Amino acid sequence: MLRFPKYKYALLLIDLFVINFAFFISVVLFRELVNVIDFFASLQFLFAILFSFFLVFIFQWNGLYRINVFSTRIPQFMNLLKSIFIGSLLYVLIGYLSKFELIYESRLVFIYFIMLLFVLFTLYRIILLPSFLKHFMNLKALKRKCIIVGAGELGRRILNDIIAKPELGLEVVGFIDDFIPRGSGIWNGYKVLGDVENIVQICEKYDVDEVIIGIDNITHERLIEIISEAKKTKSTVRLTSSIFKVIPSRLTTEAYVDFPTITLTRGFYGKVFLIQKRIVDFVLSLFALVLLSPFFLLIAILIKATSKGPVFYKQERIGKDGKKFKMYKFRTMYVGADKDENRIEQMKRFIWEGKHPDGEAKSKKVVDKNKITPVGKFLRKFSIDEFPQLINVLKGEMSLVGPRPVLPYEYEMFKPWYHERDKVLPGCTGFWQVYGRAETSFDDMVLMDIYYIQNMSPWLDLQIILKTIPVVLFGKGGG
Repeated sequence: MLRFPKYKYALLLIDLFVINFAFFISVVLFRELVNVIDFFASLQFLFAILFSFFLVFIFQWNGLYRINVFSTRIPQFMNLLKSIFIGSLLYVLIGYLSKFELIYESRLVFIYFIMLLFVLFTLYRIILLPSFLKHFMNLKALKRKCIIVGAGELGRRILNDIIAKPELGLEVVGFIDDFIPRGSGIWNGYKVLGDVENIVQICEKYDVDEVIIGIDNITHERLIEIISEAKKTKSTVRLTSSIFKVIPSRLTTEAYVDFPTITLTRGFYGKVFLIQKRIVDFVLSLFALVLLSPFFLLIAILIKATSKGPVFYKQERIGKDGKKFKMYKFRTMYVGADKDENRIEQMKRFIWEGKHPDGEAKSKKVVDKNKITPVGKFLRKFSIDEFPQLINVLKGEMSLVGPRPVLPYEYEMFKPWYHERDKVLPGCTGFWQVYGRAETSFDDMVLMDIYYIQNMSPWLDLQIILKTIPVVLFGKGGG
């Protein structure tokens, strides 16, 4: 089980209590006197409990459980306002749709509830919590032991940051480094405990809660190997490296030191998660195909009416473990346009040099727009051409969320470290599609895929699916 900080469990429980307490008091204020037994047995109270879980989900979405939020009051206050506002809209919407059977119809109850949420959360999260963390996180019972992988300049700067911020509740037990002998002193009594090969034994010996990887001068391959070794421990793994700078540049991360830091969970590779993921994929893709069938028919008519050729375009792609499969898309280009040697050469240059024909290091997809049909331009802009991939999901060749499936000639040009992305099923959407889309280099795209694989979870899948909706609706990054 992943070792989350104790304060996160405590905050979750306190947040749930505060939400339900605010609801209870708002009902008491409205009715002046309430039959407690009837209240706790009411449908409205049961919904309030469910709503409290919705709200803490929104808190999590807005980063209200990251340690850096607690040490900076203004970001936490703004995120609280945003979360309570979104929660309020959700509360009213569900009440309206249920014809006010799930919530009290009185406006006063709602006003009291929202006001109490704002006052109570401001009091304990903005005023009391930062002071508590500053004075009590240094207690031994709340301390979290950590090791720093990399005893170079970056590793030492991370150490200085941790020492200067006792509110983080971190205690550095030492360093791990492949190039400095074990027992060597680094700074102020902190020593090298061993090398990466022995990281599991070192973490067990010192009961380490967090592994912080702080290395810059290293190859992609070696960094990924170090991450893989660190994730064999029972510790939370965090990474600070310029190699993965694309992640904090696109995603709000837990920068609890003065460097952008990303958290790498061990992922959910167990049978239970994979079965759950497959069930969700099958049910949702089947439902979507049935629901969208009239829309598919309209698109098919438009494609046939405006250009010669089939409605669907079947293209060979590379899936999990390097296996080939036929991926379905709506045809957006003129027949024969895919047989373009010039495009293949452009793509080779894009993969190996990160450069587009016009010289940009980060660029749009390598596509000859003159070969796209009029209808195809619209379909590609809003990613509608990708919808038939739901058939691949139904067949088990793809997942709803995962890395982008690549073409065979792209796969043949892969650098060795790229193959880390082959461990899971490719997806209809993924981390790159919603956080990077077409405006990233190929290396950055692969790093985003690896980040997803390193952090696979139902929560991350849900985040990506929800963020895909506005990307499709507004055509951001399509082309």
